[in-house]
Amino acid sequence: MIDQGSTINGRYRVDRLLGDGGMATVYLGHDVLLGRDVAIKVLRGQYAADPASRVRFRREAQAAAGFSHPNIVDIYDVGEVAGTPYFVMEYVRGQTLKSIIEHEGPFHPDDVAGLLQQVCSALDYAHERGYVHRDVKPQNILVDNDGHAIVVDFGIAKSVSDDNLTEVGDGLGTVHYLSPEQASGLMATPASDVYSAGVVAFEMLTRFVPFDADSAVGIAVKHVQEQAPPPSDFLPSIPPAVDAIVMRALDKDPTRRFPSAGAFASAMTYWRQYRPPSLQSGRTEPTPSGRGERQAPSHAETTVLPGASMRQVSQPPRRAKRGRGGGCLNWAIGLVALAGLIGLLLYGFNQAGGFKTPIDVGVRDVTTPGATSGGLTATLPAPSTTPATPPTEATEMRGVPDLVGLTLDEAIAKLDAQDLTIAVGAEVATDSFPPGEIVYQDFAPGDVVAAESIITVRISTGTTEVDLRALGLAGMEAGLAERTLSDRGFDVTTQYVNQPGVPAGFVVSTDPSTSARPGSSIVLIVSQANNVQVPADLVGKSAERAASQLQALGLVIGQTKNASRSDVEQAGIAVDASGIKEGDVVWLEGPTGKIMPGQWLAPGTPVDLVVYRANRTSP
Repeated sequence: MIDQGSTINGRYRVDRLLGDGGMATVYLGHDVLLGRDVAIKVLRGQYAADPASRVRFRREAQAAAGFSHPNIVDIYDVGEVAGTPYFVMEYVRGQTLKSIIEHEGPFHPDDVAGLLQQVCSALDYAHERGYVHRDVKPQNILVDNDGHAIVVDFGIAKSVSDDNLTEVGDGLGTVHYLSPEQASGLMATPASDVYSAGVVAFEMLTRFVPFDADSAVGIAVKHVQEQAPPPSDFLPSIPPAVDAIVMRALDKDPTRRFPSAGAFASAMTYWRQYRPPSLQSGRTEPTPSGRGERQAPSHAETTVLPGASMRQVSQPPRRAKRGRGGGCLNWAIGLVALAGLIGLLLYGFNQAGGFKTPIDVGVRDVTTPGATSGGLTATLPAPSTTPATPPTEATEMRGVPDLVGLTLDEAIAKLDAQDLTIAVGAEVATDSFPPGEIVYQDFAPGDVVAAESIITVRISTGTTEVDLRALGLAGMEAGLAERTLSDRGFDVTTQYVNQPGVPAGFVVSTDPSTSARPGSSIVLIVSQANNVQVPADLVGKSAERAASQLQALGLVIGQTKNASRSDVEQAGIAVDASGIKEGDVVWLEGPTGKIMPGQWLAPGTPVDLVVYRANRTSP
């Protein structure tokens, strides 16, 4: 048994729970030897004694540990404690693609292509080594804070040559992303992962999954029997070429899908050049293209800037230093014949009854998926089998210029000269670049891309924000807190509140409360202990009513003084306009001078009433 707070094998400290699934639990841990955070995946106790579960768990670790790819999670260590298997893997600081879709979707096809390049690169890498993931879904795709996608959870991954592990449920992934052959109990092939990736693309484009029903079995039946609706049924602005690409990935027949995951990603990347055949005649019809072309805008788009066009991306850009997945295209062509042959042979063999696996909808899911909605279906003619059109000899290619350190206007001019388009990702707070300068570009300088390609950049917001909580301001003496903030370049103002339990003159909180950038304003909210606040509505009341109200607050009524019309008007009060009558209060005075409405006073403070007397100037 492995618990929070324990240390595994004297090396891995178990800090807190990250995810809890059907078969395994994932903790955030810390490698005390190497001083780095890690994720620790632990097989649940009830499965630790089950040989089949242990084999599956060990297979996940072995499959991922044998991989070395920037878009596949790294496995660091494998072990067992008191009969409980575990393995230690890379901790990815970010969120699942599922969460990103729910909060930021739907996405422009170019953003979907950028994600698919990374995911499909990982899948092709696994397929090339004889493994099928079999559970491709947004919950199993982590996206770090730089937009780098990492595929995780090879728990049901299996070699295409491994026919010894066919226990119930071994071949099934999450039912919304399940390929028809898996739902039918047939063996999964690389084409099955292409189908699941197609569902992921569908969901990124629309925020919906193609099939939904009241039960998992109902969804599985739809995968087998019904044609998926085109994404444009959910979002009409989706271009026809993108519809055709996704529909090909979702073809019921594995042999009619893209020959590899990389081919799918490539088609999505060059969707503007994709020429889907006519559903009626089989002829190829060109899709609109050209310099400055703008498809129907998604919710994430902004105004086109002069010169190069510009689109605001709602998903973080890809991180160039770990790879963008663009290598899919370079070797995917070499896998076409092999992948196609494997798909044909296995599909035919499975149709004859080979490798049957009963459906089990009780598949583990380490993260909690968000609710899907929709349930809409439509029957369309069979989608195109014409291959995607990657860049050909007729496609003009462009070299990517170095944009880092330039302003946005300078970058637009450079890209416009190269017939390229710019998109702006999330801003970056950094000490290394002044505000307004580009700090990141997703394609490295010198990369060769097709004309009209989109280059995503991120712009500096200047100095990084200061963590105000780390300064320990709450409970600090107000003068010291003000000096602490002033020394860090903040503009400080003070606001007083009645805060029982906090001594007078000490900080209760700040506004903002978490972090701020030097040069901005910080409000110190300071306790006035049990002091009372002078009401703001005393002016214009009779002296008797005002005195009664102040006494009720614990203040002491001192003298009653007179003020003439000229005194009152010199104080900025218009007698006639304000409706002040003879004997009404016009202001208050205390030991240190005039008392302002809303001012905090200690109980027992003497207060003088100044009242209006039209014909008198002295008390």
